[in-house]
Amino acid sequence: MTTISLQRILEMLASGFHVRWQRVVLVFLVNTAVSMLLSVDDERPFIHPFITVQTAGFAIGYFVNCFKPWQSKHPHWVLTGAVTLGTLLGLVVNIVLKIEVGLYTIAYYQKHAAGVIWSTFWTGQVGWLVSMLFITQMRESHNREALQAVEVERQRLSRQAIEAELRLMQAQVEPHFLFNTLSNVQFLVETNPPAAARMLDHLTGYLRAAIPQIRQQHTTLGQEAKLADSYLAILQMRMGRRLQYRMEIPPELAVRDIPPMMLLSLVENAIKHGVEPAADGGEIVVSATSDAGSMHIVVSDTGRGLVGTPGTGVGLSNIRERLHALYGEAGRLTLEENQPHGVIATMTIPEKADD
Repeated sequence: MTTISLQRILEMLASGFHVRWQRVVLVFLVNTAVSMLLSVDDERPFIHPFITVQTAGFAIGYFVNCFKPWQSKHPHWVLTGAVTLGTLLGLVVNIVLKIEVGLYTIAYYQKHAAGVIWSTFWTGQVGWLVSMLFITQMRESHNREALQAVEVERQRLSRQAIEAELRLMQAQVEPHFLFNTLSNVQFLVETNPPAAARMLDHLTGYLRAAIPQIRQQHTTLGQEAKLADSYLAILQMRMGRRLQYRMEIPPELAVRDIPPMMLLSLVENAIKHGVEPAADGGEIVVSATSDAGSMHIVVSDTGRGLVGTPGTGVGLSNIRERLHALYGEAGRLTLEENQPHGVIATMTIPEKADD
């Protein structure tokens, strides 16, 4: 028990030296200002109040940093103890320094003991007031850091929850889409075997692109484009001339990392809310550009266009939440009218994530 207590004391004393150089400079400047104020009514040379205040100020600052009263439940009592110890240490150092430099002698201090005690008392009072200002600032800083830490943890948990929801969605791999596609394959096997073979090839390509992403947190734009291409090829066979599509992904952008399933979600949204409800169907174009450190992934359609309040669906809301969780304000999703009709959805992703 004694060893543990001694170790804790040594650790606490060592922690008093862990201080930023900016704070050391600030303490020095404050001490110097106090020295200048005291020298106005002091007939002695400026070196006398300067040494007194600097030794007391740094000694008090050292013990205040050891005890850290801004982290205590009883900061005033802890501060009083730290200032008392600092004042006594400062007195000893002050006496030793002034004797060493020849300003005073031991006999002088013996003769003026009452004055030294009185001066030490007022030094402690001033040190307590100045330290109180410091620890008030430190408590506010400590509280701000604690709030920031809580906010960072909240964002991290929110990001994990969103990614967990994504992985669950990935694991399901759109069963309705798969069942409908398999039903179409079964029908085409009986009516048009060559078309059935083509649809089965597209379905195989879709599954090859989708299944590896179930456990991944990131993929590339090229892989996502292959997934979207296979998905659109299957739907094109089901919808016939009502659906046309183009993939315009530059090779240099195909290797960029993006969150999985986001591009496919935009394509699905364009099909469900744009092309499918339109009497004449429409065309979907998937493209990507890059500028100013960000990549812009665009899914445009010539379907029925914006109806009601655009961008309020669950799918688009999930995309916005994931972008914000992963990239902050740098990640965003925007919708705008396509001319002469349709919608342009643009997903902006910065080059570097905030992971």
